[in-house]
Amino acid sequence: MELIRVQDSDYRKTYELYMTFDEDENGFINSVYGYDYDKFLEWIEMKRNWSMGKGLPEGFVPDTSFVLSVDGEYVGVFNLRHYLNDFLRNGPGHIGYGISRKYRGHGYATAGLKMTLGKAREIGIHEAYLSVNKDNPASLQVQLNNGAYIHHEDDKEYYIRINAISESDSREKIVCDYYDQTDEDGRLDKSRHGQLEYATTMHYIHKFADKDKNFKILEVGAATGRYSIALAKEGFDVTAVDLVEKNIEILKKNSEGITNIHPMLGDATKLTGLEGDSFDVTLVLGPMYHLYDREDVDKAIDEAIRVTKPGGTIMFAFISVFAFMYANHLDGNWKNGEKENFTEDYKIRHFKEQMFTGYDVTEFEGLFTGKKTEHITTTGVDGFILSMEMNPEFEISDEDFESLKKWYLAFSEKRELLGSSTHLLYICKKI
Repeated sequence: MELIRVQDSDYRKTYELYMTFDEDENGFINSVYGYDYDKFLEWIEMKRNWSMGKGLPEGFVPDTSFVLSVDGEYVGVFNLRHYLNDFLRNGPGHIGYGISRKYRGHGYATAGLKMTLGKAREIGIHEAYLSVNKDNPASLQVQLNNGAYIHHEDDKEYYIRINAISESDSREKIVCDYYDQTDEDGRLDKSRHGQLEYATTMHYIHKFADKDKNFKILEVGAATGRYSIALAKEGFDVTAVDLVEKNIEILKKNSEGITNIHPMLGDATKLTGLEGDSFDVTLVLGPMYHLYDREDVDKAIDEAIRVTKPGGTIMFAFISVFAFMYANHLDGNWKNGEKENFTEDYKIRHFKEQMFTGYDVTEFEGLFTGKKTEHITTTGVDGFILSMEMNPEFEISDEDFESLKKWYLAFSEKRELLGSSTHLLYICKKI
């Protein structure tokens, strides 16, 4: 049994398979319904280009269509969209599929979907979105057989989520695959919560970084360099480390001509090549989101402490599990959010399949017990605005947003507000 891209298949057999489906086969849309063979061959070439992101009609995303071959017989079709736009995110999702009538009832849909989820994993999809008509219980069962849960529903359809991560995948692979498919370069600019996160974080960096004293700054988890490049342009000597090769390549391109920035590929848990007591300010602004094992968490903290000068400042970004729950699970998915982030007795869970792991504020602060650091402060950086921005009617003018930034800085360290901020900073001094 194997999945074969339509452009690599036996075209005649693939055509005959597609012609066994109606135009709308109970939710599976046959986009070549009624085509003659010559027109079908044109569609094959179009699909070849679409799979590479070429010649896409407006509103379409790159996708790959596969036929499921069983002992040489083509029994079904599986379509995988490489990423989602707003329409797909709220509707069809990543994967659509259909099994030809004569081959139904043999488990081919379950097996084919499992294989398609493997293809999704290869291109960095860690959670697959699907939908299924409510009058199609057999297809719903196929998805449930592959670990699906119902995220929400309307009158006609269930909207499904499936974890696409394999137990054998390493933390490094999961993180790299995710960011290979993510527009990290524009994350802090394209939303109000990103803009607030950036403004607040820069405010705290400037509180502890003095360019007049030739401070050296290390950013671990630098992504595409939004902070590192800005700080280098201010005159700081900046070393920017990231785990994801794609991010480093974008960072290098974005920082061309800036001589006081030093990009390098590396892992927060082992800052190989960086000497101890080297940096006045160390920023760990992303890795703690993706570290689950306590051993790796301790390694990242210890490495940041090691490379920082005595008396130097270290900032660790982390996620509030409570704000994360509000932002991601108040849309008909609360029960599954609880199961993913908490044990039955409400202890917080950390495991690699989460992709992003959240903390209770006091839990995160407790990670530094016994470390050679002195706590300075813990502050939120984006408040509750991510959850608010989920509302399609959310709107704030530029003038009001400038007021909001000043107001937020006045209260960002208030203890009673910390858990409502999606992103936070733990700031300490090496002793």
